[in-house]
Amino acid sequence: LAAAAQLARRHGVPCQVSLEEFMACGVGGCAGCTVRVRTAEGDAMKRVCVDGPVFDALKVF
Repeated sequence: LAAAAQLARRHGVPCQVSLEEFMACGVGGCAGCTVRVRTAEGDAMKRVCVDGPVFDALKVF
């Protein structure tokens, strides 16, 4: 997925990735499926089960 994100960046093409993490509860309560993403305010943790599973590749990698 990281290679696809870099290729998309190089060619200026939008790219989204679907992530899979261990989801203990599946509803966002446990925060066991968090991933780090880049936001305008800086890095943030997002829950794959609630905020995803699809993310902008350039914000994840």
